Amino acid sequence: MNQTARQDEQYRRMTQAPIPGLILSLCAPSIVTSLITSIYNMADTFFVAQIGTTAVAAVGVVFSISSVISALGFWMGTGSSSLVSLHLGAREQEKADRTASTGFYLSMAMGALIAVCGLLFRTPLMVLLGSTPTILPEAGAYAVPLLLAAPFQCSNLALSQNLRAEGMSRESMTGQMIGGLLNIVLD
Repeated sequence: MNQTARQDEQYRRMTQAPIPGLILSLCAPSIVTSLITSIYNMADTFFVAQIGTTAVAAVGVVFSISSVISALGFWMGTGSSSLVSLHLGAREQEKADRTASTGFYLSMAMGALIAVCGLLFRTPLMVLLGSTPTILPEAGAYAVPLLLAAPFQCSNLALSQNLRAEGMSRESMTGQMIGGLLNIVLD
């Protein structure tokens, strides 16, 4: 099936399918994604707890950074996906493509800004987030890979939101699941 035929089929599905079934087909993958995210957060906590209590405390301090990174990714993704949906509904594919690209690159830039600022001011940031002198070295060390991944995490979340806006919840779920499962395996 060529690209235009797929787009036409997706347009018909999103505009003509019975709403209850459409909502269920779109929300079920999102629920699975949330479950996978919870599972890999628990896996992280389990493996970090094997190191010791200061390591768990360090993760708790750094978790705020992860929350900010996720919030920025969802912010850019939700904003751009709303416009993408409007453009797709109006059959303005080029505008939808540009909007999704803008959301992606803006989220990547925001993630890069967080990474650079976080790495430059890592110690004061850890103290601001509640680190004590005892856990400061571990919190700072744990923050480095998280900050380095910030541009990718932000843009991944923005892309995920845009896929959902196009009615491609399964593809969004697949991308999120691969990341979650990879995280568990690497733990």
